[in-house]
Amino acid sequence: MATQRLLLLLFLLLVGACFKQDKNQTSQILPLSYPTDYSPVRNCRPVQGHTSGYIIVRATSDVGALYNAADGPLPQGSLLVAEEYDKADCTSLTGYTLMFKEAPGYDPTADDWHWQRLDDQRDVLEDGRVQSCINCHTLCNRNDYTCSPP
Repeated sequence: MATQRLLLLLFLLLVGACFKQDKNQTSQILPLSYPTDYSPVRNCRPVQGHTSGYIIVRATSDVGALYNAADGPLPQGSLLVAEEYDKADCTSLTGYTLMFKEAPGYDPTADDWHWQRLDDQRDVLEDGRVQSCINCHTLCNRNDYTCSPP
């Protein structure tokens, strides 16, 4: 009887291991080097629609210049990083929202943007055609959904 219980326990442990939930997927879009390679293109500001109350938008220098010019669509491969903060001083990072410009045809209804929401550890919370992002950024479709200045 003790042997059967031991075998049953081992079986349950093995089956349980098969159904163990893996850690969230880490973002493959946000480069590890982004803090040094991406500069602020919009300083800390209040924002609606994000899970936090404040964001800083970062981009590489070439994409940042196009973003600030707000003149036409950004090229394929462009990445905008919105760092999210819960306080007006933008010192306590709570997460990220990313906009990555995919190849034409990825999502023509949202100018081919791939959206990704991350927690502060860069684990993916939402990925792809994130409808909540698209709904808000549709208001900015004149600037390629970026809500860039002015």
